[in-house]
Amino acid sequence: MKKHVPIPAEWRADFLLYQYALSRRLGFLLSCVVLVLLPVFVTLEATLWSHQNGEQVWKHLGLRLPTAVLATTFLVLYLNKAKGCWAYPLLLALNLSVVGMMATMFTLHYSQQDEHFLYINQGLTMAIIAMATATVYGARDLAIVYGLPLLSVVTFLAASGYALPINVTPLVYIPLAMGIGVVIATMLHKEHRRSFIASQQLEHNALTDALTGLPNRRAMQAQLQAEWSRAERNGQCFAVLMADLDRFKAVNDQHGHEVGDEVLITLASRFNANLRGGDRVARWGGEEFLLLIPGGNQQSAMAVAEKIRVAVAEPDFATSAGNLVITLSLGVALYRHAERIDDVISRADKALYRAKQEGRNRAVLAKG
Repeated sequence: MKKHVPIPAEWRADFLLYQYALSRRLGFLLSCVVLVLLPVFVTLEATLWSHQNGEQVWKHLGLRLPTAVLATTFLVLYLNKAKGCWAYPLLLALNLSVVGMMATMFTLHYSQQDEHFLYINQGLTMAIIAMATATVYGARDLAIVYGLPLLSVVTFLAASGYALPINVTPLVYIPLAMGIGVVIATMLHKEHRRSFIASQQLEHNALTDALTGLPNRRAMQAQLQAEWSRAERNGQCFAVLMADLDRFKAVNDQHGHEVGDEVLITLASRFNANLRGGDRVARWGGEEFLLLIPGGNQQSAMAVAEKIRVAVAEPDFATSAGNLVITLSLGVALYRHAERIDDVISRADKALYRAKQEGRNRAVLAKG
């Protein structure tokens, strides 16, 4: 089998949430199956095997009670959309209770070696394999789900002095089922990881500019909306900077679009190297970029704009066509209370237009 594909550090928090959601889904399905099947098995035992032994029936009902309680608890929490990370430990407990229930009945009937024992042995084998499909962390979960009941059974039988039965064939099925269960759980765990990574990559590609690696317009719109909501709620301010490369069309016309792409890639790296930790930049379209400065005031926003302008202008851009002098014009707009995001962007865009008119390679603050 192939090794696990590592989860990138920036996705680990999302992967944890994904595991919580997976625990909820698996636990819901397992709880439904358990609450449907338990009455069926109890009825079969009462009518086919234990109709003459009321004490045996009540004993089996008692063994199944913890599993029924756990399944019911899971369904109640699930249907009430309870918050928190309760789903995984409860799912693990439910898995353990199912295998533990069957292992306990196996132990109680071990000495009889009758038809009922064979029935219990088959049930234990099926439970071992079935629980492998309801694991979140694969073989790591099964170390608990299989390990604790197995250790308890072996300890009890050894302490009781029971010898191996004459026909040991039914006992072979149990370790074989465990091996199959480990394979199933491992494969499912790898598939869960692969599905998560594929989903994250699709989302990342949908929100990332393929050329520069910067967030795209769609991603920035979500960040702008979040910052606007925070500013409205807390009475804070933020700044929007519209940046546009000067005479970029001439670069494409004289040197070709491949060189133009090289300029855009270098520009993106200079943005990332010179922005503060909380600042955001996205490719807005073509050679136009939008920068979001959370909590910015006029002084800090203009300082960031000037820093970016200087970082772009110096040193020259190294390209396959040689070193090129590239400059940037910026328009800066500060958010005003109750103003729409589109209006802030529009003012920043008008300020950028003024920067172009006034000679380019400068940052201009929006009026008003």
